[in-house]
Amino acid sequence: MHLLVTWQDLSDKDLQQIEEKTGATILKGFTEEEAREYAPQADVILGGFGAASVLEAAVKCRWMQTPFAGVESILAAKWGNPEMILTNGRGSFGPNISEHVLGLILSFNRGLHLARDQQNQRVWQPRLSIPFRELTGSTVGILGFGDIGRHVAKRLAPFDCKVEGFRQHPSEGVHGLDEFDSFLPSLDYLVCALPETSKTIGFLHKDRLRLLPKQAIVVNVGRGSLIPTDDLILALEEKWISGAALDVTSPEPLPKESPLWTMPNVIITPHNSGFTAHLKKRSLQTFFANWQHFIETGQPQINLVSASLGY
Repeated sequence: MHLLVTWQDLSDKDLQQIEEKTGATILKGFTEEEAREYAPQADVILGGFGAASVLEAAVKCRWMQTPFAGVESILAAKWGNPEMILTNGRGSFGPNISEHVLGLILSFNRGLHLARDQQNQRVWQPRLSIPFRELTGSTVGILGFGDIGRHVAKRLAPFDCKVEGFRQHPSEGVHGLDEFDSFLPSLDYLVCALPETSKTIGFLHKDRLRLLPKQAIVVNVGRGSLIPTDDLILALEEKWISGAALDVTSPEPLPKESPLWTMPNVIITPHNSGFTAHLKKRSLQTFFANWQHFIETGQPQINLVSASLGY
């Protein structure tokens, strides 16, 4: 069994553990050239997505496990084996990204981003350009109430927040996307954690942003394509909303000329909310469990991706 590993965050020690647990022949494809060279031999691929040519060359690959949640670029590529099964890293990002979300919200509430700017300028000014606010007792909408959304809600509970969750397939206590618009005027914060699909691209457009109250803060840790960038800039400039915290943008990286960089009511982090030391451990646990299923039954069982749904 040949296992092509393209996940560049893995160390030699990690590769040794993978070899010991799987018994597979490890093909190390940490560069595009290496991955493309070894792709025709691969029975399984573990790693993030590189060039489309790698997947096209993987004519024998029966299963690909990506450690990440978003799979839109993988699904958009041509697969050398159209029957390949794709699994993702869903379930590995809840604790880490939800803590990032709370950090962004609390930074806004207490003006920590502005205080840091003042610190760099050696300015002592207790009164900032924004009023301090409290998370306690606020109403928070979570757009995309999956693993990340549930972890955000769990961490909001000690603040006595009222949480309204929304997802494409509603369940008890979680609203469908068709109800989303009616809740927008009541939200103090809107946390966005949706994957990128044909239904989510441009979903939070200017007409919806206008429905939010002026004190609302939008936090996006899902995909930048959810919010048309020009619409977001307009909402911030016209003060339809109070601010935006963005771990994802459209496009990525955010162009240097974008006005979002210098807006005082914007906090930007470079799509790194999931990068903690625990991510690798959780992702490998999922891979090893799926490997066992793959060896025993011929296919993985955990986090199967639906091409029609996009996640």
